[in-house]
Amino acid sequence: MWDAFGKGIFMITTNPIQRNDGAVVMGRGIALQAKTRFPQLPYDFGKILTQNFQQGTPKYAGLIGKYSVHEIPIWYFMVKSHWANNADLYIISESIKDLAETLKNPQVRVDLNFPGIGNGKLKREEVLPLLEQLPNNIHIWEYAN
Repeated sequence: MWDAFGKGIFMITTNPIQRNDGAVVMGRGIALQAKTRFPQLPYDFGKILTQNFQQGTPKYAGLIGKYSVHEIPIWYFMVKSHWANNADLYIISESIKDLAETLKNPQVRVDLNFPGIGNGKLKREEVLPLLEQLPNNIHIWEYAN
């Protein structure tokens, strides 16, 4: 998926849990890879979550965050209510709805890792019907061993 970085909106799956220093916990999968490449990212995502929470927006369900690294958009896509939990189909569904509402331009390329499988421990077959609702400009990446 990193080969697509810089070609459009790069989305990573994550959770809303913040450490005491305000950074979002990004300890596994694509989130860890993004944190390793961009160490400021967990802190900036944490600020976005704090601002949304203070404005009364739920901290996780359907929350799509936007951030830029060197003018390249990186967005987060909520899949869990806590980093230690399994991914939640309701949260994924709400994130998909928010993505569809937020991204009105079908010409913009979006790259998203397959949400909820892997560290989320959901079965691919459980999540796939939700992903089929997305428009064709959203490319779903699946990790292959």
